Amino acid sequence: MSLFPIVGRLVAMTTLLALVAHTGHAKKPEKDADILGTWTLTKVLDSADIASLTDQQAAALVGKVLVVRRDGVTINGEPCRAPELTRRRHDAAKYVREGYHARVGGLGLPDIVTVVDLDCTEAFLKEREKIVVFWQGYFYDAVRQPQAKR
Repeated sequence: MSLFPIVGRLVAMTTLLALVAHTGHAKKPEKDADILGTWTLTKVLDSADIASLTDQQAAALVGKVLVVRRDGVTINGEPCRAPELTRRRHDAAKYVREGYHARVGGLGLPDIVTVVDLDCTEAFLKEREKIVVFWQGYFYDAVRQPQAKR
């Protein structure tokens, strides 16, 4: 009887066990990782019927930063309290129409959207690394800034 089939099985089993152990210790994604971070406002999408900014003031916020942390939110340097980051899922068209008196068509949101409460405003999860932020009567596209390497 040859040892090669036994050694081969032993190597295969050891490799499989190492993979299972490694997968079991994989880092779990941080809670709220999809919203925490630094975001850049990239585009004005639309406005609500009532807004506290002019179109020119809203346009001037493009390129400004939204920072979402557990201990607080800032938009263009304006601080908000620590958010609870509660989430709700809504029919996007109905929620935007009833809550903001606006149309959802130009926002690019999915039909059913996750809305995250940021204390002083809300963010709508759009797609990976992209959100829609409502601020002082305007909806903005925002993209996540890459994290600095440690």
